[in-house]
This record gives sequence, C-alpha cells and structure tokens, in this order.
Amino acid sequence: MRCFMILWVSMLASLVSLPAARADSILVDPSVSGSPGAETYSYEIENQTDVGILLFSLTVTGDVGAIGAPGGWLTASEVPAPGEILVEWISTDVPFDPPPLGTLSGFSFTSDSGPGTVAFSTFDENFTEFDGQTTGPVASTTPEPGTFLLLGAALIGVFTRWQFSARSRGGRSVRDLRIAMLRCDKL
Repeated sequence: MRCFMILWVSMLASLVSLPAARADSILVDPSVSGSPGAETYSYEIENQTDVGILLFSLTVTGDVGAIGAPGGWLTASEVPAPGEILVEWISTDVPFDPPPLGTLSGFSFTSDSGPGTVAFSTFDENFTEFDGQTTGPVASTTPEPGTFLLLGAALIGVFTRWQFSARSRGGRSVRDLRIAMLRCDKL
C-alpha cells in the first residue's frame, strides 16, 4: 500500500510540474506569386485565439518593395539589425483586427529576393506575443561572379609567388614535383 501511495504521489507531482500546453495559436498562411526576381508575398492570418490581433510583423533578410495592407491597417518597415528588415502591419482600431477564431488577408509586399524561411510575430489585444516561422524573402547566399574572379586572381597570384620563390631559393618547381611523383608511382 505504501509503494502504491509513493507511486501515485510521484505521478501527480510529475503531472503538476509539466508546462501547460497552449491551445491558442496564430497561423500565417503565405503565398508567393510572380517570377524569380519579381515576387509578391501575400499572407493570411488565421486567429485561433479568443481575442483579436492588433499587430503582425515579419523579419526578413531579403529586399522589400511596395507594402500592401488590409483596410484599417498601417504599414511600417525598419532595420533592427544589419542585413534584416522588419516589416510591420498595425491595426488602427478594434473593428479592423482579425476577430477571434477568424481570418484576415491582404498583408503583402513585393521583393526581388527569392523565398525562404522567415520569422513572424503577432500581438493580440491583450499584448500577448505569438511567434513562428513562415515563407518570405531571404537574401541570396550565392556569391556574385566578381567574387569568383577576385578569388581566382588571388589564387593565381599566390601560386605564381610560390613558384618564383621556390626557383629563387633553388627549390623544386611544380614540374620537378610532378616528375618526382611519377617516379614514385612507378616504384
């Protein structure tokens, strides 16, 4: 009986110590249209909470062009950190908020950057923050052709200097090293 009580108390304590799962959530449904280099990013907010949403923002690393908003919403953008752009939509009054258990679309902007994963944030009327990830423009990580030319020129310079210094010290040249390697292969 005593073992049963200890087991029961330990199970109860573990249940009490677990964090409560939150049933409320905000879903952001993205859509990307246009052609590469001229995309339009559109968003629909699905409010699964019991209060309206008064702010929606995205933190993107790509370029941001014209910003569109649903009626009754203001837009803003700023640079919170180097390489990041914060795009915000702010409701001007309660009737324009996405209602509890409702949706609102019309959040959009243009960009010449391709799609990737970006962070979003929302605040409800109780100033509770909901964060997540969605699709948005991200900066390209492909180096420009000029970068490859600069790297190639640097490698040629290093190789030429190495050959010149090896010959001036009486060291081996690349040709001598190749001959030595071929001789080792034949052994």
